[in-house]
Amino acid sequence: MSESLLVGSKTRAALKAHGVNVGADSLDALNEVVHWHIDQAAKRAAANRRKTVRGHDFIIVEEEEARSAAPPAPAVAQEPQIQAAPAAGDQVSSAVADVAVVDAGEAVEEAAEEAPPESWSS
Repeated sequence: MSESLLVGSKTRAALKAHGVNVGADSLDALNEVVHWHIDQAAKRAAANRRKTVRGHDFIIVEEEEARSAAPPAPAVAQEPQIQAAPAAGDQVSSAVADVAVVDAGEAVEEAAEEAPPESWSS
């Protein structure tokens, strides 16, 4: 368990103000959430070459939410592009496909490293 960053009495009071009871493990779980958000904000600041964590570093947007919030792309009529199939004996480079597979694998590994703690999903 990480060092508690919460004031227990104030957190319990805030939850009780919503008319709910506070379980014995709730403050520990919330503390984990706070630590996770701090870690993510610090990583985002570092990725943007900053040493200062800003308020917007704490905003976590799910990919699906970001897509639904973005305005739809304007419909533009385009003519279909037809590519000729390679003729027999032609050499076909697969370097682009290999790079895409490697990049996708790295993205999945990065996402797995940054996933919230499993204790959140109860």
